[in-house]
Amino acid sequence: MSRSLSIQQAVRIIIEENPLYVTLLSSGLVNLSALARSIKPLVDSMVGKDTKVFTIVKALERMSMNYKLVNEYPDIVKALSMAEIITYSGMGEVEILLTEENMDKVAKLRDLLAAAKVQFIILNDGNKMHVIAPLMYLANVCTQTKIEEYGMVRIMFAEKAPVGIVTFLVQVMKSNQITAKHVLRYDNDIYIVVEREKTPLLLNIIERLRTMAALQSTQQ
Repeated sequence: MSRSLSIQQAVRIIIEENPLYVTLLSSGLVNLSALARSIKPLVDSMVGKDTKVFTIVKALERMSMNYKLVNEYPDIVKALSMAEIITYSGMGEVEILLTEENMDKVAKLRDLLAAAKVQFIILNDGNKMHVIAPLMYLANVCTQTKIEEYGMVRIMFAEKAPVGIVTFLVQVMKSNQITAKHVLRYDNDIYIVVEREKTPLLLNIIERLRTMAALQSTQQ
């Protein structure tokens, strides 16, 4: 007769089999409640019963206290530490259906934004044009559309962005209860569009990632 795992044992197995979880937990770059909710279905399956998120959080806390800093993504962390970070506040997004009339509207808006020398992004998903730009310019063109406010973070790499960095950043944000509106990669830059309220948290996480390489070198 097999012996069922304890919650602590299940949590340890789940964390140690996922390099991202190991990196985030050992460096403190994770919201424990968000991580606990994320792994709860696996914990429930492994222990054979419904577990409480609070209990999983406590198991995670015990693990984090015993971890030395681990960086399973040295190339990504090193690249982030050398990247330039630019933040844009007061950004908005409008969706414009692809019609001949609207194409003229988008062209005029693009010309306006280019002349103003402001940061903007135009995406075409085949059905709509998504225009991400400062609110003040969008409001002048789209007077009858409610426009949500966002923050945008631009990560600029001197060389090609490391492989896997977009997936890594998305997972880091998810583990900290940040849902990105867009994560876009263009040439050597990555653009992250998030809710305005989440922008300071995102910047804090990126800054802590940028210092991981230095922190780890002092422990060696």
